Amino acid sequence: MTSFTRTFLVTVAAVALPFLGSTATASMIGPVNLGTAGDFTILALNGDFQDSGPTGPDASPYSVKGKIGIVSSSGKFQSSGSRTYDGPIYLHTGATFQSSAPNTPSPQSSAAIDQMLAQASADAFAASNFAASLSATATYGTINNSMSITENAVGNYVFNITAINFSGGKTLTLDAPAGSNYILNISTGLTLSPGSILLAGGLTPDHVLINYTGTSTISFSGGANASRAFGNLLAPNAHVQITPGYVAGFIIAQSITLSSGANIVPVPEVTPSSVVFGFIGLVVAFGSRRSLMARVRAAKVSAS
Repeated sequence: MTSFTRTFLVTVAAVALPFLGSTATASMIGPVNLGTAGDFTILALNGDFQDSGPTGPDASPYSVKGKIGIVSSSGKFQSSGSRTYDGPIYLHTGATFQSSAPNTPSPQSSAAIDQMLAQASADAFAASNFAASLSATATYGTINNSMSITENAVGNYVFNITAINFSGGKTLTLDAPAGSNYILNISTGLTLSPGSILLAGGLTPDHVLINYTGTSTISFSGGANASRAFGNLLAPNAHVQITPGYVAGFIIAQSITLSSGANIVPVPEVTPSSVVFGFIGLVVAFGSRRSLMARVRAAKVSAS
């Protein structure tokens, strides 16, 4: 390795070190801080998580990928069929665990976990209330036909929606440049039977928060996960029933029921460390090529 390459790599490493110890937090969606609630894929705040059926067509290969939490001491984790989880599974002390699904991780409970779950619950309610208080970019009534909500500049956008009520495969497309954040504050209803919330223009699921402030059940249905939502679902006062459907994000709700092959698979964020390591790889490749070319030139000089 040449002196130039060694010096350059040391410089890059010095710049990279502050980033390597941290990642882009999964708890921030625009101005909304989800706190520790954002660590969970499934979080049942005051009830059960019930899951049954096949693994599902969108498994990763897990039916549900990520942390699962049951906040209430009277809550229940119940699963059956060929459902799969990579966990961990955190239960409040006193909560019930029943699973006949193969290779389900053993649940974890303790006084410290009780405190952690209580904090996640408090963070979820605080995040929902904060999101609902944000000034709206635009306001819509009940959306029951396919449409797009489009923004052309990078930014944080908030949309107040009375309800989304889809059938027959209708879609709501959220369209914005990469780096934008969309917050949907939905007040009275969310039904996809089937229907979908899709993304376009560079918007990614980790930058979309569907904040449902109502109390009526959120319902997804339609065979083979025909109902699909690309975004994170926060519904602290409602039951979520996905029978089946696909969510590219987390679900935080009072209670949650999945069946018939539903899949909940968050999409990971790109972290600064991954960008830095990619850049270092490019530098190493450049340095190696530089060393090779230097040896070739030296060989030519010797031959002459």
